[in-house]
Amino acid sequence: GKPVAIDDPMDGDIWRSSIYPVFDADGKIGKLLIFVQNVTAEMLASAEIEEFRVKMTYALDRSHVSVWSYDIDDDILLRTVEHDRMFGYDSLVPDWKIERFFSHIHPDDLSMVMGLFESTIANESDFNQEIRIRKVDGEVRWINLVGTFRFAKPGQSRQIVGISLDVTEKKLAALEVEKLHEQLQQLQKMELLGQLAGGIAHDFNNSLTAIIGNIELALAKIDPSHPAAKNLSDAHRSAMHSANMTSQLLGFARKQMRIPKKHSLNREMESLIPMLKPLISEAIECVWLPGDQVPEIFIDPAQLDQILTNLCINARDAIEESGKGTITISTGAARVEKEDCANGHPCQSPGDYAVLRVNDTGSGIDSAVRPHIFEPFFTTKPTGKGSGLGLSTVYGIVKQNNGFVDCQTMPGKGSTFTIFLPKYRKEALDAMLNAAMQSLKPKKKTVLLVEDEPTILNILKLALEERGFRVIDALDAESALLFAETRKEKIDLLATDIVLPGMNGIELSKQLHVRFPELQSLFMSGFAFENFGSNGKTVKPVNFISKPFTIPEFMSMVGQVIEPK
Repeated sequence: GKPVAIDDPMDGDIWRSSIYPVFDADGKIGKLLIFVQNVTAEMLASAEIEEFRVKMTYALDRSHVSVWSYDIDDDILLRTVEHDRMFGYDSLVPDWKIERFFSHIHPDDLSMVMGLFESTIANESDFNQEIRIRKVDGEVRWINLVGTFRFAKPGQSRQIVGISLDVTEKKLAALEVEKLHEQLQQLQKMELLGQLAGGIAHDFNNSLTAIIGNIELALAKIDPSHPAAKNLSDAHRSAMHSANMTSQLLGFARKQMRIPKKHSLNREMESLIPMLKPLISEAIECVWLPGDQVPEIFIDPAQLDQILTNLCINARDAIEESGKGTITISTGAARVEKEDCANGHPCQSPGDYAVLRVNDTGSGIDSAVRPHIFEPFFTTKPTGKGSGLGLSTVYGIVKQNNGFVDCQTMPGKGSTFTIFLPKYRKEALDAMLNAAMQSLKPKKKTVLLVEDEPTILNILKLALEERGFRVIDALDAESALLFAETRKEKIDLLATDIVLPGMNGIELSKQLHVRFPELQSLFMSGFAFENFGSNGKTVKPVNFISKPFTIPEFMSMVGQVIEPK
């Protein structure tokens, strides 16, 4: 008594016979109505649709793309099994409500995701957003969430349909590239700051050399009991303090004069740590943990002292903000491979390193402050409590010695500064500066003095003449060459600034040496001699004095150079 449909293949086509019963007055089937139609195209289309559906299901399953549809009015979420797998479930979870979806969103992203859905519903719009989710086991993953509002037909519920794709690996790779880019930008910034700091320090050193020299000349000419003597002594002390500041700036700029030597890092730390105890509060415990098989290093011991002192003072100040605490100083060894450098290791050159760590249990460093801690004059301490040169000095010294510095910190938990210094290799470091001091034996010898700062030139000329030297003075290299050509007496010593207008002091020394083979040269500069690169190839061994210097220091150096060894 019910209609039926029968499909029959015939001559390559499919014919459908639809049979409908016709009932008579007694309710019995009196007739049959039969409709026959060719449904080949319809059946082929249906088969293609089904085949496409199977293929799409297979492709979505293999591509790990989740497809979902959220019924806004009935709060029903229809989705593929991959959707639930993405959240850590093995199969489809019965009765999945939107609350379950929100419960898996990372807490830091939850308000943003809820806002996306609210905005999409209110504005009937689309969204495309990368968000973090927490799987059932707690693992955090990144997914790309794409959704669009589907317009409701009369009598139908409103819907948001979309897809979700796990993009964790892609996201982490992008974050790593971004991190490396930020590190590169920071290195470039620090390099520019170093150049600026070096230039400022060089100019200050010239001024300080003149100030210190004039004060010393004045002190030499007045009685120690004179009322002005104390004022001059105070001014001299302040000038020397300023000279120390410029020395720290040059340390940051990697242009500080240094006399490196081979050292055992453990032995140096053992001798330095007791001297640091007076700088650290009694409420702070200082722990020393020497490592095993720590490589020897090649560094100026004064610079090693600066590194440890600045790091410990920084640690002390961080702990004093939070009360009692511990400073732990430890050493170790590290071997860095090329792969480590490529994967973001603090050391960007492979090799063997001695490692120095200074850890504190202090206040830690805020994430907004962290990128600036190695910048000169940057400090979070109250006015008068710090110069902002401590960590920048550490950074500069470590870089000057081909090392690397790393900082790991967490606000409220403390900080760890790690210094990587290259392992000592004798073959690369055979040449060492001769630091032996010799007493000055006054003799009537001639000094060609070249300095482009008139004040410094006059001070040094007066100091030399008072000690019995004949002095030929010049403000530039060209004048010095002219004097040397026109005067007949032998020149025993060339004392010259390196940075001069026109020809520099190094080139002047080379040209004068052609005429005076026995000529000794003493170079002066606010920069370390090694910073003048390939231009620094002189015939004689390098004799160098770093500005600012005192008159006794200058005369002592003159004595070392001009007297026969």
